[in-house]
Amino acid sequence: MKKQLCLTADIGGTNTRVALFDNEKLLEKSCVTYSNNEYDSFETIIKNYLDLVSESSVKFAGIAAAGPIQEKSAKMTNLSWSLTERSIASITGAEQVGIINDLQAQGYGLTSLDQADLEPITVGSQSANSNATRLVCGIGTGFNAAPVFNVGHKIFVPPSEAGHSQLSLTDKSYQPVFAKIGSVGSFVSVEDILSGRGLENIGRALTGNDETAAQIMQKASQGDENSKKVAHLLTTCAGSFFGDLALILLPFGGIYLIGGVARSLKEYLKSEIFVEAFCNKGRFSKFNQKFSVHLVLDDYAALKGCRNFVMQNFH
Repeated sequence: MKKQLCLTADIGGTNTRVALFDNEKLLEKSCVTYSNNEYDSFETIIKNYLDLVSESSVKFAGIAAAGPIQEKSAKMTNLSWSLTERSIASITGAEQVGIINDLQAQGYGLTSLDQADLEPITVGSQSANSNATRLVCGIGTGFNAAPVFNVGHKIFVPPSEAGHSQLSLTDKSYQPVFAKIGSVGSFVSVEDILSGRGLENIGRALTGNDETAAQIMQKASQGDENSKKVAHLLTTCAGSFFGDLALILLPFGGIYLIGGVARSLKEYLKSEIFVEAFCNKGRFSKFNQKFSVHLVLDDYAALKGCRNFVMQNFH
């Protein structure tokens, strides 16, 4: 029986989730979350996990990593880890191993989500088509976005590193804030703003306070005006950038937001601030009203995506 199992893992910048699937079924009791700062490598986590669940080997392994994937290997963007398909196969005994970007995993996981796993942020004027392009955007420790295409009877999610492109806003009043945030000279990447680190960057630039993202959002929920300004600015940037991506990719199947920061900003994303920035696209402003935006509530969406990717390509 154990040889039919599929081991899945979602490696983020802060935590790693690991779980087993038996065919299509997620074995929920097998789901474990590890804090990355307590381990020296992903391989150490997997060895610990297999001992914990009393499994010596699995048939398949699907791994999602928050970083670029090249030559069957991954190097984490916000973590000093690297991993290869060969190293995973050696530890797990898997006959087939697939490593994909974490946003690719979220994209492959969309077909496994129910309506209860989604919360509407904005409802577009155009009805969603099940064959239409979709878009996943992750706001967490870092940022990334990836389109989801239907190709014949398969799903295809190309890799992307959208978080490291340059962010710009038409509202020049924000330029003094951006000037204080630039990571390399005057370059401000999307991830410099749309991430947990971005909340902290905006907080320092606007208020001079050195607070964590969690502290900023907690104070905002308690009505602190400075913290609310930080959340408003990030929301404006998110709306503007997602609106640009909508025009580039035309995701009439919907835009799907994932990540802890996205969830903490839920009430701001549902506000007019987000909608106005999303639709502020000149003569295409009305056109952008067609797109729907959803918040993904399922913590295991990426794990389901890892399993779907492996089954689609190796089974």
